[in-house]
Amino acid sequence: MPHDRNIGQFGLRFVALSVARIALSVRAKLLAAFLGITGLLVILVLFGLFALHQANLRTEAMMRDQERIAFFNDTYTTISNLNAYILALFVPQNLQDETSHNGVSGASTRSIQHVTAGLERNLALGFRRFGQPGMPDEKAIASLRADLQELLPAISELRRLSQAGDLTAAARHGLDQLFGPLQAMQREAYTVAQDVEQEVRDLADLTSQAYLTSRLNIMAAAVAAIGIALLLGYSISSSLLWPIERIHAALSKLSRGGFDSRITVPNRDELGELASHVNQTSEKLGALYGQVEVQKAQLADWNAALESRVAKQIEEIERTNRLKRFLPAQVAAMIVGATDEADVLRTRKAEITVLFADLRGFTAFAAAASPDQVIAALNAFHGTCGPLVEACGGTLERFLGDGLMVLFGAPVPLDDAAQRAVDLAQKMQVDVRRVMAPYRAGHGLGLGIGIATGPATLGRIGFEGRFDYSAIGPAPNLAARLCEIASDGQVLISNATARQVRINMDPAGPFDLKGIGSQVAAYELTSLIKPRAALPM
Repeated sequence: MPHDRNIGQFGLRFVALSVARIALSVRAKLLAAFLGITGLLVILVLFGLFALHQANLRTEAMMRDQERIAFFNDTYTTISNLNAYILALFVPQNLQDETSHNGVSGASTRSIQHVTAGLERNLALGFRRFGQPGMPDEKAIASLRADLQELLPAISELRRLSQAGDLTAAARHGLDQLFGPLQAMQREAYTVAQDVEQEVRDLADLTSQAYLTSRLNIMAAAVAAIGIALLLGYSISSSLLWPIERIHAALSKLSRGGFDSRITVPNRDELGELASHVNQTSEKLGALYGQVEVQKAQLADWNAALESRVAKQIEEIERTNRLKRFLPAQVAAMIVGATDEADVLRTRKAEITVLFADLRGFTAFAAAASPDQVIAALNAFHGTCGPLVEACGGTLERFLGDGLMVLFGAPVPLDDAAQRAVDLAQKMQVDVRRVMAPYRAGHGLGLGIGIATGPATLGRIGFEGRFDYSAIGPAPNLAARLCEIASDGQVLISNATARQVRINMDPAGPFDLKGIGSQVAAYELTSLIKPRAALPM
């Protein structure tokens, strides 16, 4: 039995593999299997309908034979009645009753005539139904009709003799001319009826056997159809499931890092293409995995180097932040970013714009206010001006207690240094007035600003323990002197600065400034309502 089971499994597997090797799509194979099963069902139904049709034909033949039997039995009975009425003609002779003779004779004659007419009608009906050319009873009905036609003259003679009152002659005539032929017709009808009954019995046996045969054939066809359908279903499902199981196993192994896994399927459909794609993907992933491993080692080296660089950059950022607390932001950034710090802060001459700002009335305020108020006011002043300086691109050279000095164009050169200084001055006048409002009451705190453009010497000033980046020269001196004479809310700018900006301004001065040899002409900023043409050089 195990050997037979292995043979069966090999056969089923061979069929499934044969289906898998068919060069059709999965959809086409499923459609073919569906159509095949549907075709088997249709054939089974047609076979059943054919068997049912044959059974109906046999049943109709049996019903027709029953009608034939009934016809010949009726014919036999009618002929028997006709003979009986002929024999009845002899009864009055024995009774010797003349009156009865006429009564019986008349009744028998009428009965003979009536039965003869009925027999004639019955034979005519049988001829139309069963005696047409090609029918089985054609000859028998034709013979009976011919015999009856031959007997009609004798029956007419019998009627005449009976009506004439010659009963003896009538009885003898009926016995001699009619009784024998009628008995022959009766025997013929009986024989035909018996033959038809035998045919019916034979047909019934044949029908019974045909029914059994048809039932067996239908059962066999149903079993065959079910077997073929199961075979088709198994072949199609196996041709799909086997590759899917192999692909699933390969993908599972691939997901665990088994990039060397390869699968082979016999399918020449989408599943075959899918298996090929899985193999190609596994091969490419294996190659990529090897590259990733190499790059992983390289990345580890890069990460180590990057960590070192990041640590160094963080250290530089922290250093920059520390420097920005004591040096201008631009100077601190250049020091950290330069390879040679001395080169960045080397002494040089350049044309720059310098802004000096100083709080007016702060000395009186500091004398009258509490220390906390003094420090709060200074922190508000510097906290407001510091972000504005950075926003305008200035270099905050130093805090001067209640004032500050801002450089534009140093250490980083600027093409619009004068314009940036003027913009910063206007913003400072607005914002400082706002933040100083709580401290102005009774003290008259305000802000005066001076701006000058010109040459200056730039470089480090100090000693080995502390250096400052500073600007010395005509431009810082002039800006400081203009700041000293500027009143609250006033911005005084030098002639050189005024020639480089476009803004509304009014002439101011001339002024006699300390440290400046001659009188100095200056301008006072008004507003930014509309631009002003550049002043002549």
